[in-house]
Amino acid sequence: MTREDDRARQEFTSEAEELLDALSRDLVELEAQGTNVRPELVNKIFRGVHSLKGLAGMLGFADISDLSHTLEDMLDKLRMGRVTITKELIDLLYDAVDSLNRQVMSLSDPSLAGLVDLKGLISRVHQAVTNQPQQKEADLLSELTLDEQTKKSLTEYEEHRLIENIKAGKYILSIQVGFDFADFDERLRVLTASLSEAGGEVISTLPAMDSTGGTGIAFRLLYGSMLNEAAVAAIAPEAAVTSLRKLTAPPTAVEESGRIPEAPVEEEMSIRSLSQTVRVDIGKLDHVMNIVGELIIERTQLEALTRSPEVQQVRMLSHALTKISRNLDRKLNELQRSVIETRMVPVGQIYSKLSRTVRKIARELNKEIELSLRGEDTELDKMMVELLADPLMHIIRNAIDHGIEPPDERVKAGKQPAGHVTLNAYQQGNSVVIDIIDDGRGIDPQRIRDEAVKKGVIGAADIVDADRAYELMFAPGFSTATSVSEISGRGVGLDVVKRNLQEMKGTIDVISALGQGTTFRIMLPITLAILQALIVRAAGEKFAIPLTSVEESLRIYSRDIRTVERREVFTLRNSTIPLLRLADAFNLGSAHDRGPDAKWFVVITRAGEKSVGILVDALVRQQEIVIKSIGERLKSTPGIAGATEIGESEIILVIDAGSLIDHFGGRAREIRAGVVA
Repeated sequence: MTREDDRARQEFTSEAEELLDALSRDLVELEAQGTNVRPELVNKIFRGVHSLKGLAGMLGFADISDLSHTLEDMLDKLRMGRVTITKELIDLLYDAVDSLNRQVMSLSDPSLAGLVDLKGLISRVHQAVTNQPQQKEADLLSELTLDEQTKKSLTEYEEHRLIENIKAGKYILSIQVGFDFADFDERLRVLTASLSEAGGEVISTLPAMDSTGGTGIAFRLLYGSMLNEAAVAAIAPEAAVTSLRKLTAPPTAVEESGRIPEAPVEEEMSIRSLSQTVRVDIGKLDHVMNIVGELIIERTQLEALTRSPEVQQVRMLSHALTKISRNLDRKLNELQRSVIETRMVPVGQIYSKLSRTVRKIARELNKEIELSLRGEDTELDKMMVELLADPLMHIIRNAIDHGIEPPDERVKAGKQPAGHVTLNAYQQGNSVVIDIIDDGRGIDPQRIRDEAVKKGVIGAADIVDADRAYELMFAPGFSTATSVSEISGRGVGLDVVKRNLQEMKGTIDVISALGQGTTFRIMLPITLAILQALIVRAAGEKFAIPLTSVEESLRIYSRDIRTVERREVFTLRNSTIPLLRLADAFNLGSAHDRGPDAKWFVVITRAGEKSVGILVDALVRQQEIVIKSIGERLKSTPGIAGATEIGESEIILVIDAGSLIDHFGGRAREIRAGVVA
């Protein structure tokens, strides 16, 4: 494959993914609208499939083009009213979009190509079209005072929409209006938009006789609406509005009140907004971010130079360097913000994929599931959004399978037959929180304990409260499922989910109430590229703690430290906080206290719902850092996220507060002393 072919494939994959994500969102809306589907939505889905077919055909991707063409043919018949919207048809549309997604992915990973039964799917589409009952309709157009010339001017689709509006009992109105040549296109667009926003449908726009003596142009709009002539005339006062029905339709309650109903908002994608978007390969952004990171390191070294005694002695040189340093700092901050914003994308990008998964699993398990998606506009780094897709899908899959009860069991428990799963994304400080909430049976700590004892994870005498039970769920290989299946019970694979989230410097917590439901709370930093960090010193070594994990820092004395159940704690605002000595965690220097009046600094860190005070000798400063990998050998070391350079070629370790707390908790001193295995 040549470089040009490879680039064309990548560009097609990127554009195809956007089209398929939009199709998935539109299918969710199509299903929600039931039998009263707006024609604009069907047309939008049709255009999306048509665009995909054209792109695939142009680049020679025959399988994608064939399936898209077959689907396009069915959607065209749906537009024309020759195919009826049913649950089976919507299932078929979801399956087709799923298969198109796999076909697009198989361009990069050929092993996925075998997952698509192309012939079977095309056969299902043909069957859905041919099995439609033949509808013989009366000549409904005879109910209108339409001249033969106008009837002949209508396209097949316009005639179909006109008949559908007649069937719906709407007023069919003729709106004749003239415009000047100078601005007729803009004024016609504004009029059409106003009529659509009023809840009606502009069925056709036809040229009409111009009464301005040749200085303008006239149009005749055929309009279907629940509004009568007077209400529509108020929307278009410059137009002549007449009814085309031979028999006047009965007035509605809305018309009797004289009020025009509010228009439902049609979420049509703006062409103008799309033209402002430029697709950029994430590898190029990574390269730019690496350059920014190197510049930040250089800036740090420059700042260190301005503070050196030698430079301070030369006053003019010191002043010039300080000025340069400040200007560089300001410009770098602007560049950094711009690059980070460029990498940010809404988490809604993966919501459409999750919608398809939920629907498919619910169908396989014969469960009714209502999925609510909130916070689609919340933004995260592009790479993090991609890495987040699999953990979210795994949690939702398990929630539907094992968390949500069967319909009959829900009814007995006084719940609605349909289970509810909610995804809610929102920003909290410098982090993004994603809640996955279900209203199922909840998690039984006793059942978790029994299973853990059975598998030998804990001893029979161990006490397990709710928090400990939730921790056990994330143990490798732990499961409460009674049988092995493709869709397994809550807990299966959660250790992988947690590990993936920790690689993104994120945390996951569980909040559950038996019989009421469960919430999995994921907390992630907005970006991993460049972070603000607190530089600390412990046993003569410096470390960086990302500020996304830091709640506060304070100074205490040795006498403030107490021991409870062989673990060091201290009291902060009537709360007992476990302490973790950084020197003990990494086996640095002496662990002996320096007397009751010795001063310590405590950095209160949080990983999800857990708080721990990290005990250090000193707080050095706050600084921006660029995290670098430390290689495979040290990658799995608990408590280490990577390394960073903080100036003067000094390289220090970056603390991963989440894995540090998970591994040590308040037991670092015990582990070092050999008390805990």
